[in-house]
Amino acid sequence: MNIEDTFRYNELFDLYESLLTEKQREVFRFYYHDDLSYQEIAEHLEISRAGVYDNLSRTLKLLEEYELKLGLMGLVRDLQSLNIDLVNEILDRYSRRKLWVKYYQLMQVVVHWNFNY
Repeated sequence: MNIEDTFRYNELFDLYESLLTEKQREVFRFYYHDDLSYQEIAEHLEISRAGVYDNLSRTLKLLEEYELKLGLMGLVRDLQSLNIDLVNEILDRYSRRKLWVKYYQLMQVVVHWNFNY
C-alpha cells in the first residue's frame, strides 16, 4: 500500500469512524495508527492473522462505500476550497467526524453566502 492510500484511509476513518464497530476501529487503529503487523494485531486481539486481514479489508471497503454514498470528503474539500472565513470557522469548530451531522447546516450557510454575494 502506498502513502497516498494510507493518507486517504486515515481521512476516511476520521470522517466515518463512528459508523464502524468497535472491533473495526480497533483493528484499523492498530494497523494504521500504531503500525502493527497483522501478526502483532492477531496476537494482541487473540484472533487469527486471516481474521485481522478480513476485518481490515471489510473496514476499508466500508469506508470507501460510506464516502461513495455520503461524499463527506468531497464536501470538506469543496468547502475548504471556497476559502470563505465563515466556512473555515465552521470547519474549525466542528471536527471532521461530526461534520456529517452538521451537513444540512453547512449547506444552508453556503447557500446563504452564495445568494448574498
